[in-house]
Amino acid sequence: MKGWYESYFSPTFEVMRSYIDGIEEQAELSIQKFEKGKETYVLDYHPEEVRAVTVFQGLDDETWDINEIFRDYFPNLQRKSALLTLTGMFEHELDQLCDSYAKEKDSTVKLNDIAGKGLERSTKYLEKVCGFDVYKTSPEWQKIKGIQELRNAIVHQNGKINDANGRKITSIQNHIEKVEFLNDDGKEVIVGKGYLMYVLKSYDDYIKLLDKSIKQSYEK
Repeated sequence: MKGWYESYFSPTFEVMRSYIDGIEEQAELSIQKFEKGKETYVLDYHPEEVRAVTVFQGLDDETWDINEIFRDYFPNLQRKSALLTLTGMFEHELDQLCDSYAKEKDSTVKLNDIAGKGLERSTKYLEKVCGFDVYKTSPEWQKIKGIQELRNAIVHQNGKINDANGRKITSIQNHIEKVEFLNDDGKEVIVGKGYLMYVLKSYDDYIKLLDKSIKQSYEK
């Protein structure tokens, strides 16, 4: 466990960074493909008026806002999906850390014995069972919580920023306002280029704090 960050999380971080680069490259190439591949057809021609339609991949701009769909909507979907991958990776890494502690220390208390799920369960285990400082008052943890709020909104309400009564959800709105790579269209969050790397860096910063606690425990 003493070299957990260097041996386990740091390599995972490198893989996820490559994954993010691939997602952003794919999004950019999709936009370029749209710009180059869309075709415009003249349907009716009159000296005073020309009726034309632009088509791409079976969608036309008389029926759909294809510029918004291919430039914004589809890249947003890709980034939302990638965000779920990143949050799942982070939860898995913390679960693995808890399991590693139980194995190394031959602890009778396992992660599955702790109530709850996800980050709350793993950090509770690291704090209560392992005795590590999990830095719940740190700016790094506040970023993690904001990311988790957005993840939950995507999973449970398709990224909607308003509750059932049409009121903005404060925790999500606060996260959007704090992070330059996020925006909203009045209904849903828009995940912009740069947010996925922001998430990965936030995870790395927090993990480094945990790693500090782990190393200090070996010095006692």
